This record gives sequence, C-alpha cells and structure tokens, in this order.
Amino acid sequence: SQTKKQLLIFSGNLSWINLKNKEFNLFQSLEKLVRNNISIKIICRVEFASLANINKVLELNFKYGKELIEIRHRQQPLRAFIFDNKIASIKEVNEPTGKINELNQRIFIFYRIKNKEWVEWLSKIFWNLFSKSIDANQRIKQMERIVYK
Repeated sequence: SQTKKQLLIFSGNLSWINLKNKEFNLFQSLEKLVRNNISIKIICRVEFASLANINKVLELNFKYGKELIEIRHRQQPLRAFIFDNKIASIKEVNEPTGKINELNQRIFIFYRIKNKEWVEWLSKIFWNLFSKSIDANQRIKQMERIVYK
C-alpha cells in the first residue's frame, strides 16, 4: 500500500490475488495501486490453470483505461514482490518430506529484505527474466489457437 512508483512480482500462477481476510484483500490492494498510477510488472506461468487469475488482473488495465499492468509468461521458482526497488518480500515454502523425524507439515517462511544491494540484485534478476519472457496476451492468443483449432 505504500508503493509509490513500481511493483515487480515474481509469481507462479497468481493465486495470491484471491487471498483476503477481514482486514486485507490482495486484489483490492493491487487495484488501488492501478488507481494511483503505479506500474506493475509480473512474471508468472501463463497457462490454462492460471488463466482466470491472469484475466482478472489484466482487466484492471481495461477498467481504468491504463496500461499499468504488464504480465509475461515464464516458469521460474521465485515468489517475491519488489517495492519501488527498495524492499523485497520473498516467500519460501518447505514441503513435507514424508520421512520419519523430518518435516511433517508445510511451512511458509517470509523474508523482508531492505538491504539496497540485495534488492537491486533481485531487481536485475527480475528484469533479465522479464525481458526474455513472452507477453501474456501473446501467449494467451497462442493458447487459444490450440484450443479452437
């Protein structure tokens, strides 16, 4: 909510846009950023399973008559947000191993990084992946050709 210029997002399938509780709704927060003219760049998997989430996010461009959200297709392991190139928030998920005396439940670890060098490094990784990825709209058109042939 305090982002002033740009939000960079490493995602899997954008499932996080559906997260909400009594005090916080992530999709509404994203919509508020668009209303405030904040640029949002997202790398995620553009595939049939994530299509509803992708369309929901991209519809904000149409709703507000702005092209502030850009999504590109790329499968990558990071789950992170970079706020104004100043703060990075990263999620790590540890899955149960199924082995005795080892992790027996899923654990989520959240990191908040404020170190300038680390955040800049993560931003460079983002831009490198983003620049070599396929635009979501182009990918969706390719997917539609497969389905409607």
